[in-house]
Amino acid sequence: MEKLKRFWQKNKILVVLVSILIACFIAICIVVATYFFGGSSSVYGDRLKDIDKHPITTDAQKDFVAALEDEDVVEDVKLNIKGRIVYIRIQYAPDTALDVAESKAMASVESFSKNILEYYDLNYTLVSEKTENSDGFTIMGAKNVNSDKIVWNQNTPVESEE
Repeated sequence: MEKLKRFWQKNKILVVLVSILIACFIAICIVVATYFFGGSSSVYGDRLKDIDKHPITTDAQKDFVAALEDEDVVEDVKLNIKGRIVYIRIQYAPDTALDVAESKAMASVESFSKNILEYYDLNYTLVSEKTENSDGFTIMGAKNVNSDKIVWNQNTPVESEE
């Protein structure tokens, strides 16, 4: 006990500093472990916690695709859901005008229920092949849950340099 008292009297400052250093190291290890290794196993975290309340059934998906494919100007429709985003790719006939394609896509938004439109974002990709009579187009648009309409990109044609 006598040795311990002498050690304490000679090395008070060193013992306190080492104790603080050990406490800081333990605190850093705990924070790192919970930040990097703790949490959800889902890629989306808790952003999808209410997704069960807003399902898009396979029947609803098939009805949406069938309704669009019934249009004369539409050749193919693909619908893909990832998280809270519905990706819709519509392939139009080569002679379809861009305005017609955009109006068909805007009309297709009404096919979704209010429940779906208030939870999911919609991402449209409209494609038409280039032919002798038409320039073709590839344009993307998005509808956010807070918006009532689709916002389209500029669709600026890219000219290649030779």
